[in-house]
Amino acid sequence: MPIFQARISPVLDACNHVMLVDIDKGQAARRRTVSLEKMTPPERAETLARWGVTHIICAGVSDLMSHYIESHGIHIISGIAGAPDTIVDAYIHHRLREECFKMPGRKRPYPARSS
Repeated sequence: MPIFQARISPVLDACNHVMLVDIDKGQAARRRTVSLEKMTPPERAETLARWGVTHIICAGVSDLMSHYIESHGIHIISGIAGAPDTIVDAYIHHRLREECFKMPGRKRPYPARSS
């Protein structure tokens, strides 16, 4: 998740930090925040793939950044707003489609192409 001031960053493309969460047996096993500062969009996508990221939960992402990320086999769940810990719990329990996680102005919590 892209992080800005203890919440999901409004736009993945512009974030400087991401929270990586390892999920093991339905639990958040490890959380760490890492920097993506001074990386180009292709470098960000490559770095996320190298770190083993399989899903990105974000509020918004440009078509270009989405292309770079998805070309590495990473699924994007966009249109999500809230505090990272709450979002992780909702993801684990398959509740991200609930209205309370919807980014204001979005018609639905995330696009159909997301997993």
